[in-house]
Amino acid sequence: MTWIFIFGIGFYFIVMGLIGYFASGKVKTMEDYLIAGRRLPFYLALPTVVATWFGAGSSMGVSGTVYSNGFYGVIADPFGCSLALLIGGIFFAAPFRRLRLLTISDLLGSAYGEKFERMSSLIVLPFYIGTLASQMLAMGYVFQIVSGAQLEVGIFIGATIVVTYTVFGGMWAVTITDFVQFGLLSLGLIIILPICFEQVQDRELVISTFFNEFKAIIPNNEQPSFSWLAYFGRIFMTGLGAIMGQDLLQRFLACRSENVARYSGIVGAVVYMFLGLIPLFIGIAGREIYPNLETPELLIPLLAKEYLSPIAFTLFACGLFSAIMSTADSYLLAGTTLVTNNVLLKIRPISHEKNKILLLRSVNFTIAVIALVLAFTGQSIFNMMVHSGTILFVAIFVPATAALFWKGANSTSAWFSVFSGIAGWVGFIYFGGKLSEDLLFAAATFGASSSLIAYAVTSWTLTQLNQLPSAQILVVKPES
Repeated sequence: MTWIFIFGIGFYFIVMGLIGYFASGKVKTMEDYLIAGRRLPFYLALPTVVATWFGAGSSMGVSGTVYSNGFYGVIADPFGCSLALLIGGIFFAAPFRRLRLLTISDLLGSAYGEKFERMSSLIVLPFYIGTLASQMLAMGYVFQIVSGAQLEVGIFIGATIVVTYTVFGGMWAVTITDFVQFGLLSLGLIIILPICFEQVQDRELVISTFFNEFKAIIPNNEQPSFSWLAYFGRIFMTGLGAIMGQDLLQRFLACRSENVARYSGIVGAVVYMFLGLIPLFIGIAGREIYPNLETPELLIPLLAKEYLSPIAFTLFACGLFSAIMSTADSYLLAGTTLVTNNVLLKIRPISHEKNKILLLRSVNFTIAVIALVLAFTGQSIFNMMVHSGTILFVAIFVPATAALFWKGANSTSAWFSVFSGIAGWVGFIYFGGKLSEDLLFAAATFGASSSLIAYAVTSWTLTQLNQLPSAQILVVKPES
C-alpha cells in the first residue's frame, strides 16, 4: 500500500462517518430516521434507488459468475434487477407512495391483520441479514486484496464504518452517502473498463464473445438440460420478487411525490442496466487476462491492483467500497425498519419519538452483529445475495400485490398463499433431485406459482360460499 492509497481510503471513510454524524441532526422523528421525512427530491432518490442493489453481487459477484458460467448465470442480476426497477417504477411506486406507510408489512397488516403483519416481517428478515452479510464479506475480500490484511479484519473494519453512519443518521445518512457513493461507483467502473480492454490481446474475440453471450439469456429449449422453471426463476425471482423488498419500497416511500417515486424507478432501471453491462464485459475479458483464476469474484479488484496507477487505484477502490457500502447500509436499514416498526412496536408501543429512535439504533446494531457473524462463514457473495431473497418471491409478492390492487384481498387467501408458496418451494428442493443452482431457481418458480394458485383458488372458493371478506386495505386517491 502507498501513502496515497492509505490517505485516500482513510479520508473516504472519515467523510462517510461525518455524513452520518451530521445527518443525525435531521433525525427528529421515527419517520425522519426511516424514510427521510418523505422529502427526497429526484436527484437524491435516483442514486439511492440504483445504489441500493448495485453492490458486491452486481460488481464482483457478477463479473466472477460471468467468468465461470457466462451470462446465463447472471440473468437474475443485472437483467432481473433492472426489470424489477422498471416494473416497480411503472406499477408499484406511486400506489405505495400514495398509502404513506413505512413498510411493506404495514400494507400486509392493513389488508390481512396484525398477525400476518408480524409474520411477514419475520420471514423476510433472513433475506436482509443474508444480503448484508454478503456485502460485509465483499468488503473483507477487497481489504484483503488491496492491503494484504486478513479477511476477518477487513470484514470487521468495513462493517464498522457502515454501521456507524447508518446507526446515527438513518435514511438521511444512507441517502446522502448513496449520492456520494453512486458518483464514486460510476467513476470507478469508468476507470477500470478501458484498462481491462487494453490488457486483452485478442480484442475482436472478446467483443464477439461478449455479444454472443447475450444469446444465453434467450430461452433455448433445444438444450437437453434446459428448464423453463429454472429460466423463469432466474428472471422473476428478482424481476418480481425484489419489488417487494423493503429496501426498494423504503426509497419509494421516502420520495417527496408520486412522480419522483415513479421516475426514480424507471430511470433507475436504465442506469442500472447500463452500469451492469460493465462487470459483464470484465467477466468475459478476464478469461483471457487471468485464464486460471481460482477465485473469480476477486477479478475486478485484482485487475485494479495490478494495472492502475496509485491515484487511479485509490479512486477505483473508493468506488468499489461505495458499491458495497451503499447496498450494505440499505439492507441494514430495511431489516431494522421491519423488526422495529412491525414487530417490537406492535408488542410494546412507544409514544416518545426519542425512545423510538433509540430502539431503532439498538435494533440496527443488533442486526449488524448477526450479519457480521454470518459473513465470517465466507460463502459465495453472489449466491448468498440472490438466493436469500427467494422468500420475497414465493411468499410475499402475491399477497402484497393482491392487497395493493385487488378489492377482494382477504386474509384467508393470504395465509394459504404464504404457506403454499413456502411449502412448494421447500418441497421442490427436497424432492427435485440433485441440488444445483438450476434446481434452486426452478424451486422458486414452483413456489411462486403455488402461492398464486393457492390465493386464487381460496378466493374463488370463498366467493362460491359467499364468505369472501371485504378488503381492508387503505384506499387513498392519487396526488393531484
